[in-house]
Amino acid sequence: MRSRISPGNPPSPKRSRFGFARAGLWLLSGLIALAAVGAYSYVHDLWPFDPPRDAGTAAPGVGVYDADRRLVGYPGKAETPCPAQTARTAVILAIGQSNIANHAAVRVATRHPKAVLSYFDGKCYVAGSPMLGASGDGGEFLTLLADRLIDGDVYRNVIIVPSGIGGMPIALWQQNGHLNDMLLRALAGLPSGYKVTQVLWQQGESDFLLATPAADYVASFRSLVDVLARNGVDAPLYIAVSTKCGPWTADNPIAVAQRSLVDNRHVFLGVDTDALLGAKDRFDDCHLSESGQRKTAAAYAEAIKRSRRLP
Repeated sequence: MRSRISPGNPPSPKRSRFGFARAGLWLLSGLIALAAVGAYSYVHDLWPFDPPRDAGTAAPGVGVYDADRRLVGYPGKAETPCPAQTARTAVILAIGQSNIANHAAVRVATRHPKAVLSYFDGKCYVAGSPMLGASGDGGEFLTLLADRLIDGDVYRNVIIVPSGIGGMPIALWQQNGHLNDMLLRALAGLPSGYKVTQVLWQQGESDFLLATPAADYVASFRSLVDVLARNGVDAPLYIAVSTKCGPWTADNPIAVAQRSLVDNRHVFLGVDTDALLGAKDRFDDCHLSESGQRKTAAAYAEAIKRSRRLP
């Protein structure tokens, strides 16, 4: 017969000790799991908050960052005059999280220093890693993408506007989000006469980790697109299916949401890094290795070329 615990039938000391021990084990397991997720997120720059950093300070010879975590100063950046935009000039706005910022394995430099530039805070620079305006001080694929557009005679000049911030969920990019405000400041600072020709959006790993519902992801993305349109950016938008980082499942809700946003009229698939990249294309289980940088750049370049041929 089962014993029942009631005021008239108190538990035995032995059973109470067992209950407390079992509860303690559950609590310990939960704390270990939480610590593991937190440590994983911190190491991979996925958690939506960073440890405190004094904005604008850095050790000698190291990058300087602002309060938004953007790289705002780095040794050796070569300033150059910003050219006038023509019909053969691309102005590419690059937004999202770490894989579209400066967190890749290999720093790269353009093979076309007179034609491929990056833009930040009123100045143009010869394109190369790391790019001012995005987080991190490692490599990136945007310079490689721009070189491909020049090599393929898609454009004669490419100006990249880097604005990716690692570890940030999509909610911070939607209307009234902190990063949306940062983005609008960056757009307002573009040279007179410049018009964005392409927007690249590569983000999703943080929302996969946070289990953001697919409907919420779609709503945040549409809010971001609406804000861009109201501020004069109606350029084609190239979205990445980009959720793979650490413990991962294919066709997860964020990946499904990202694919659902492609309409091949205004939103195009830029790259599906979840499917395209293998283990060797990431230097950890999240960020791009050199081969991952090159594959991602090639996919975006092909998507841009293909969509420009559409009627």
